Amino acid sequence: MPRHSQRIRYRHAVQLVLLVFVLTNSGCLLATAGVAGGAVAGYAYFKGKLCDTYNASCDDTWAAVHAALAELGMPIVKEERKGTEGFIESRTTDGERVRLTMQTEASPIPAEGQICRVCVRIATFGDRPVSDRILDQVGMHLPPSPGPAASPPAATMGVIQTGAVPAPQTKPLIETAPPPLLPPEPVPTPAQTSK
Repeated sequence: MPRHSQRIRYRHAVQLVLLVFVLTNSGCLLATAGVAGGAVAGYAYFKGKLCDTYNASCDDTWAAVHAALAELGMPIVKEERKGTEGFIESRTTDGERVRLTMQTEASPIPAEGQICRVCVRIATFGDRPVSDRILDQVGMHLPPSPGPAASPPAATMGVIQTGAVPAPQTKPLIETAPPPLLPPEPVPTPAQTSK
């Protein structure tokens, strides 16, 4: 075999090895890019769901969601409820799907009773301003959550904050009317005193 043909075969062999190497590594790069893209899409999907928790029963929350959607002019396309959980599907003006899910459970704090978690997802990746607006509208129909028992203000308990200077105690001013003016008594003259 001539030397020239051996060189050509050698070049072809080297090119073939390089081609296999590039294709093998490009597959890894594509797979890595696919995994990274999937992670980004998964994160965006996760962030697209917005939730809020209300101190309300399942029935109260269900009624509040219905009232909120009616007030916002959003039609109810589909709904399903099983026990203490369910979902309602609606549409935005643009035709995007809106899915509200509700799940009620006992609060870990006994005084709060039942709590209901309402989550909103608009389309696939969500729309935070619209989701916030829907959750705010739902919250307007539910009673405020019971807060801790009211405690008297610190001033009535005699508590002084660190670094604060207490106000001096002053007696209240009692306003009284001035005494009536009496006509002055005549000063006795020496002639009147000698009588």
